[in-house]
Amino acid sequence: MTTKHRLKLPDECDLKWCNEAGDHQVHRQYLISLLAQQGCMIGVNVVQPDIAPSVVELTLMPRRAASRVVVLVPNEARTVVRALNAAIRLTDRL
Repeated sequence: MTTKHRLKLPDECDLKWCNEAGDHQVHRQYLISLLAQQGCMIGVNVVQPDIAPSVVELTLMPRRAASRVVVLVPNEARTVVRALNAAIRLTDRL
């Protein structure tokens, strides 16, 4: 059986899931970026500062305004997911 080894670049983070490179204090995995209907970019990331638990980060980047970041602990993110799913079901029925 052969084993595959992943080469680590010199500036790559030691955490396999982290997408950040170089020297950084906050580990981040970029999950999705999408362009919403009004032209606002929405990003969803998992973020973990070196000494804190992981959180979900929503980044809202409007075309002509400053970006906003909303940080949610996992239970808050689950509540948002439930609300979004309920809203989707409702809009599908209307």
